[in-house]
Amino acid sequence: MRLRRVGIGAAVLALTLGAAACGSSSKTADSSNSSSTSSSSSSSVESSSSSAPDSSAMGSSGMGSSAMSSSAVDSASSGSSAGGDTSGSSGATDATAVTVPAGGKSIKSIKIGFAQRTANAPYYVAMQKKAEELASTAGFSLLFQSANGDPVTQIDQVNTLISQGVDVLIVNAVSAGTEKPQMTAAAGKKPLLFIDTSIPDVGFTTVQSDNEKIGHDSGMLMAKRIGTGKSVKVAILNGGPTDVDVGPARRNGFLSGLKDGGVTADIVGDTEADYAQDKAVQATEDMLTANPGIDVIFGYNDAMALGALSVLKTKNNTHALVAGVDGQKEALAAISSGGCTGQYVSTGLNSPSLATVAAVQAAIDVATGTKKTTDFAKTSYTTAARINCDNVAKYYDPKSVF
Repeated sequence: MRLRRVGIGAAVLALTLGAAACGSSSKTADSSNSSSTSSSSSSSVESSSSSAPDSSAMGSSGMGSSAMSSSAVDSASSGSSAGGDTSGSSGATDATAVTVPAGGKSIKSIKIGFAQRTANAPYYVAMQKKAEELASTAGFSLLFQSANGDPVTQIDQVNTLISQGVDVLIVNAVSAGTEKPQMTAAAGKKPLLFIDTSIPDVGFTTVQSDNEKIGHDSGMLMAKRIGTGKSVKVAILNGGPTDVDVGPARRNGFLSGLKDGGVTADIVGDTEADYAQDKAVQATEDMLTANPGIDVIFGYNDAMALGALSVLKTKNNTHALVAGVDGQKEALAAISSGGCTGQYVSTGLNSPSLATVAAVQAAIDVATGTKKTTDFAKTSYTTAARINCDNVAKYYDPKSVF
């Protein structure tokens, strides 16, 4: 069997089993040379958005939780690196390519639909760019839709993608609580897999981060900074009432990480900021007004934590410490510039590149007929890593999309 390996901005690499020839893979984490488009292009990519942009300009949600498996992506395993322990390998750098089997349906004849929850957040933009890059290089058609945070719009877009004859649907669900009946119906018409945010018991597989684990990783590093035996007042920036899986898992992980690190947490504030940096600014100001002695601010994502950091700087508050989740490059820059005495202490890696490559790989395998939907485990986690001042240089890439 002949295989083609397709990587970031790389030419197609032919590999023949049993032969000695081998090629190079591509460079680093979530950086991308591709630009996103809003219309059909010569790279077999069609992107569109059918509603006004939402306000989550710096937002990012993770995924719902379910049991660990080892299918489409690297399974997390314990390890350590330069003072910030990692889980699995070095993160996004080890999953920059898809492998396209020559057998089965031609890659150039398949059509993959991608229904994204929003296109106005760096995390999701990085997913779109990666998917477009893979489509351009591998040669399949990608139909991309953004729901801009509206579940009704997303259902309409999924139905449109089905009517356009996609072979497989990749969906980042807007609302697990309200979309289940319609997504179940869609999954009965076309093979459907979830990326980032899933709907329980729908679809043939889900590619996601282990949200509780990456929250725990961030909490453990915060506890290390605070010191065993200490008690702290904690304020939380949450994802809002529809965030029933992702945020709570990250919250539980972070708080258990503090506890496991010997730190006692007293939650004195818990305010909705919807994964958006701008909303986190006002929420942080409100919590500091009510509780000026806050020691730690935890955002369910780095975008909200960055909003909190900006408020602390504006108020010349050098006491409170900040932590988030996702590994957003601006957060990594803040950790790097602050060093081991800075206010942005920790984050946990949630790579959009890793997730997109794994989801697209699964879609290709099913669309070409080289794998059945029953061949996939229900859930796969992307590689996780805990990041602080000790190892941030390993993950920070200023050219990264995310």
